[in-house]
Amino acid sequence: MLEIVEIIKPAKQGMTMPFLCNASDGNAYYVKGYAATTPGLMKEWLGNHLALAFGLPVPEFSLAFLDPGLVNGWGIEAVVQLKGGYVFASKQVPSVTELKYGTVNKIDAQLKLSVLLFDLWLENEDRTLSENGGNPNLLWKTDESGLYVIDHNLIFDEAFNKEIFWDTHVFKNTPINKQVDFIERQALEGRMKKALACWQSAWDKIPEEWMESNNDTQGFDPKKHLQRLKKEANGDIWLKLP
Repeated sequence: MLEIVEIIKPAKQGMTMPFLCNASDGNAYYVKGYAATTPGLMKEWLGNHLALAFGLPVPEFSLAFLDPGLVNGWGIEAVVQLKGGYVFASKQVPSVTELKYGTVNKIDAQLKLSVLLFDLWLENEDRTLSENGGNPNLLWKTDESGLYVIDHNLIFDEAFNKEIFWDTHVFKNTPINKQVDFIERQALEGRMKKALACWQSAWDKIPEEWMESNNDTQGFDPKKHLQRLKKEANGDIWLKLP
């Protein structure tokens, strides 16, 4: 198990109050804890696994243990936002910035379509951007023209609204064939099924304390969402096109 050995500073952005930390493997990670909520941490863990298996570029990630004593020694901000215990850790990617609206047209169209359909599948409204601003939850590495997909703590949105999604998603203007041809449908459904194959192994690694907390609050119903994901991987996803 990865261990957090140093808390460096709070991240500049993020509603879940991540902290930049050093870990036992010698690398720096953005760490999410208490402020992300237990359901949010579970979704973050599952969402990153699904994104990776679907073929999206995500930073390396891991579960980690954060000693509460280390948190208490850092100060009240970390105590309130992290608390200690098991946390989600996303490896720092050097030389990246948050994606800007003017950069969207530099991204490969197929990658944009993949992100768009992945978010539609996971019912994630938390990837917005327009000329007026937004919250894309995407990182851009200029020297490699590379995109990184982050922040999955708000997937499986219980209040998901298809119309809002298609109005606000950062890649809403990506050309999409509403009558997706059979070969393309088969390929995308195959990617969804491949992603779902990692669900159980990812679920089995979730810390027991997260499980117990979620059982107490009933904040996240994995069976309901897994059932929907399976149906949409078998063709129902196309019913959600605009």
